[in-house]
This record gives sequence, C-alpha cells and structure tokens, in this order.
Amino acid sequence: MKERWSRHENSDQYAAFLEYLRMPRPRAATKLGQMLGYTPSTVYRWAKLYNWDERAAAWDKQQAQLVHRDATALQRKRHREAIQEYRDAAERQAKDMMAVSEDLVAILSERIKQAETTGEEIPMALVAGLLRATAGISEQGRQAWAAAIGVDQLMEVVEVELQNAQREREQEQNLLEGAQDEDGVFEFEVEE
Repeated sequence: MKERWSRHENSDQYAAFLEYLRMPRPRAATKLGQMLGYTPSTVYRWAKLYNWDERAAAWDKQQAQLVHRDATALQRKRHREAIQEYRDAAERQAKDMMAVSEDLVAILSERIKQAETTGEEIPMALVAGLLRATAGISEQGRQAWAAAIGVDQLMEVVEVELQNAQREREQEQNLLEGAQDEDGVFEFEVEE
C-alpha cells in the first residue's frame, strides 16, 4: 500500500526536516536539535509526529535511484565513446592497408614495365609472391573496412539506447517536478 507523504510541518519544522535529510547516516533527530538550537526532545517529537524516518528513507531511496541512473548513463556514454574510438581506428587501418596494397601494385607494375623495356627477366615466383602479399593486404583492408561499417551499425543501436535513457531521465525529472506543491515542497511516497 502506498501513502503520500507531503509537508505537514510549519516552516521551521520543515526547515529542520530538510536539514535532517542532509545529515549523514545514521541520522539522529536529537543531534539535529543540538545543531539547530532546539532542544533534542523537541526535534525528536517533530521527527516522530511527522514520520521523518519514513520520509527520509523514501528520499534516500529516490536519491540512490538517481545516482544509479546517472552512473548507468555515464557508463553508456563511455561505452559509446570506446566503440567510436575502435571504429575510427579500424577505418584508419583499412585505409592504410588499402593504400599500401595500391602502392605495391603500382610498384610491381612499374617494375614489370622496366623489365620489359630492358629485357630483364623477373622470376615468376617473385611476381606471384608479391601479388599474393598484395592481395592479402588488400583483403585485410577490406575486412577492417567491413568491421568499421559493422561498428557503425552497432553505434546506431547504442545511440538509440542513449536516447531512450535520456527520455527516461526527462520523464523522471518531470515526475519529480510534478511531485512538488506550489511552494516547491516534495511529496514523498513510501511503500509499506
């Protein structure tokens, strides 16, 4: 069963409650009284009368959820950045390998032309080996390029996930804003 917990205190009592929320755990109403200049028994009575422990527990739970949500969002952002970094590196590697392959083909073609002009014989085993090496480098470049393209698709999925997380944060913020009354006081929900 859920009960709504809203401000019932007068302004001095509510100010004391807000200080109670800010206290390190475990909170102590009597210690708060000493800090604020009230008798410990007065603040203790307010805490019991206005259910400060239950309301503070609801506040703590809400704050823990917000921290968890923000940590998850940060983790998602870092993951996205790591994927982007990998994608960029794969693309650079692909371009470099394809350029090396093109350079090797150009060098080999030029060398064969020179040999034909001068009548020099180039061993076919050497030509075949260079062509195989060129083809291997070219294939590795294409694979790196394909990996970069695959990462782009993964990035699209991650981007959708980040957008959904942002919408969830905005919805939670709207709920929080809706939980305030006209004086900016939060109403708490406590599950029993």
